[in-house]
Amino acid sequence: MVDALIAEMLRQELIVVDGDVMSLNPSHSRSLQLLAAGARETLQRYAITFWLLSANPAINRSSLEKESRTVAQRLSVLHGINAPEFFDKAVFSTLVLTLRDEGYISDTGDAEPEETLKVYRMLADLITSDVRLTIESVTQDDA
Repeated sequence: MVDALIAEMLRQELIVVDGDVMSLNPSHSRSLQLLAAGARETLQRYAITFWLLSANPAINRSSLEKESRTVAQRLSVLHGINAPEFFDKAVFSTLVLTLRDEGYISDTGDAEPEETLKVYRMLADLITSDVRLTIESVTQDDA
């Protein structure tokens, strides 16, 4: 999959390769920024949900969806994320259903805290520290 992504980015001239070195093509930086913006919001939503699962492994599916949306709304206000779809009910419903289908949770709530925390830590490395701190502090305030 990574090779396919690299090949496509090369095809679109978003990146350039010089020997063993791969770098961003500065003349296409705006396109890369737009791609990053979409990925950024997705990673933030995932981080919210996995943080909530880590903090409360017994949370049921319905509560997880609702609390994820609530945290996303707060994050949107605090960090100026001006996209209604950022905290859209259908988006979080799909995410939580996928987590159920992949075995991370059940409808009644029995997440594996070690696994969810491991995924959260990986996601936390991919989002900005100010957003990460907001996610962690907002959910801790609710506890």
